[in-house]
Amino acid sequence: MNRLVLVLLCCCGQVSAADTASQWLNSMADALKQLDYDGTFVYQHNGQLDVMRIIHRVDDGGQRERLVSLTGSAREVLRDDRSVTCILPDNKSVMFGQSRAPQLFPVVPDDLAAISRYYQLEEQGSDQIIGYSARVIAVTPKDEFRYGYRFWIEEGSRMMLKSDLTGADGKAIEQVVFTSLDIDTDIPASELQPSLSGDGYTWHRQTEIKTAEDPAKGSPGWVVRQLPAGFVLSDFRRRRLHEQGNDAEHMVFTDGMATVSVYIERTMPETDAFTGPSNMGAMNAYGTVVDGYQVTVVGEVPPATVKMIATSVNRQASS
Repeated sequence: MNRLVLVLLCCCGQVSAADTASQWLNSMADALKQLDYDGTFVYQHNGQLDVMRIIHRVDDGGQRERLVSLTGSAREVLRDDRSVTCILPDNKSVMFGQSRAPQLFPVVPDDLAAISRYYQLEEQGSDQIIGYSARVIAVTPKDEFRYGYRFWIEEGSRMMLKSDLTGADGKAIEQVVFTSLDIDTDIPASELQPSLSGDGYTWHRQTEIKTAEDPAKGSPGWVVRQLPAGFVLSDFRRRRLHEQGNDAEHMVFTDGMATVSVYIERTMPETDAFTGPSNMGAMNAYGTVVDGYQVTVVGEVPPATVKMIATSVNRQASS
């Protein structure tokens, strides 16, 4: 009887630990979206360090965010729930489009139970980050087609203080860590205004072509025949590339944590085709050419994942 009680207690402990890890991650996701904060962080990627400041405020209009590079030229990104604006002083240009730009901080899905088939969630103790007490939560992949994650979450506000993107050996491939952070602080509206006016800059507006197709069904002309387990289509858009006078199709696939983009555009005679693998730190890409179209798959996933997807993209047979 004592052995049975011990086994039951151990099992209950394991379930409780998993539930607690999920609760910490859900709370962190809410804090990143709902709190006002102003902080400086270091972004380590591809063998280099970038120091950045983030100002995030929530009001009746939704989320507003300003990201400023503190190393190199004073690049800025301004984002709200509807649009994103990138100011690039090096080439005196401003990029403006709908708010679908990649997120610097990891996106945690609302339904963590759905990813438990592909990731193991667990607590890994406590730590101290810039004077805050933090709980360490690991999200470990169950196969070779995705990377892992570690999060350091502030115990009071549940704000993320540090995150690692980890490889198969558990070591960090990319890292974001705050060096200073004011949480739930008063942020004046002026702090969310760009320091550069953009006067005299060239503006590039990303244009999306409205289509009759249902984005949930993907491209009517193309099909991805092989995806790692758990990856599903989350978005499809057709965009106009002004510089090339060409249209590109963009499909997005996700397993809830990792995201992969598939870009398809007609090859241009004056442009060399991109074929084979390429990478910048954790960001891997793989290119192929199919029937005169450039297919490029990009994502923060292992090289085998982008290759699997890219080599399975085919023209959709007309019905």
